[in-house]
Amino acid sequence: MSGDKKKHVLQWHILHRCNLHCTHCYQDEHASELSFDVLERLFRQYIDFCAEYGYKGHINITGGEPLLSEHLFPLLSLLEEYGMTFGLLTNGTLIDSTVTEKLAAFSRLSFVQVSIDGTRETHDSIRGAGNFDKAMAGLRLLHNAGIQTMAAFTCHRRNYKELRDVIKLARKAHADRFWADRLIPFGGNTEDILTTGEFREMLHVLSGERSRKTLFKGTQVHMNRAMQFLGGGDYYQCAAGVSLLTLLADGTLLPCRRLPIPVGNCLEQDMRTLYRESKLIAQLCERNIPEECMPCPKAHLCRGGAKCLTYAVTGRFDGKDINCYWGMSK
Repeated sequence: MSGDKKKHVLQWHILHRCNLHCTHCYQDEHASELSFDVLERLFRQYIDFCAEYGYKGHINITGGEPLLSEHLFPLLSLLEEYGMTFGLLTNGTLIDSTVTEKLAAFSRLSFVQVSIDGTRETHDSIRGAGNFDKAMAGLRLLHNAGIQTMAAFTCHRRNYKELRDVIKLARKAHADRFWADRLIPFGGNTEDILTTGEFREMLHVLSGERSRKTLFKGTQVHMNRAMQFLGGGDYYQCAAGVSLLTLLADGTLLPCRRLPIPVGNCLEQDMRTLYRESKLIAQLCERNIPEECMPCPKAHLCRGGAKCLTYAVTGRFDGKDINCYWGMSK
């Protein structure tokens, strides 16, 4: 793969089964699990997709909980054989010395991401008793094995006050990177979405922690998600359907896991064909600016913010981000 090609990311849910039942989980179906032969066929579809569109592909493997899959390590070996870089997104509770030893052997593994949803009490209230300690232990084991680690935090009204504490915990576990994003609700329940004022508080904490000087090289706090430029972060445009796709364990293709509008099913039709013929993909690739954003001098940089959040709240993805406060008084 040429180094000058544009990067494309596939988030691949290789199974929907999980050992946890988190309160904010997007997954409401847990049965789908494909054979290795079918997984290999889907991977080859993605190889062909990247070749046709001139992309340098990268795959983030997740679930459910990917470490439950008997096909995980054979699949990672296949990706390694093809020179495909990949990440692993996990809840961290099944990571032990055997798992880290296996993962450390892959040269194309870019990182392992572990979700931390708050301090011990809050995390366990979301993910189940005892799972905070397991996730933190998993992060430390990965670090000790020399694997790049990322701690991920989903901000909502019940945990955003703990953001600074979670960053400290990530630093204590020697996570290489930390990032936080807003909760995107499924099923119409919007009560946990951050208010705009709470979102501003979140960005204030992220900005302060990102710029804080430490005596030793430690965890990098990233601010490269939608609308985080408002707090001093990087400009970001929604990549859904453009340089990002999601493949579910039943073969369903989505623009993004958080924008759950099916493009089609890759078990029924090839990924390239689905992408090429999709009106949804064509609309997303136009990268239109919402009409209400047009007067904003920054509109061309963010193009409306988080389409998934707008869709979850309004049923449309072509409107202005509900937490945008550009031009509002301090």
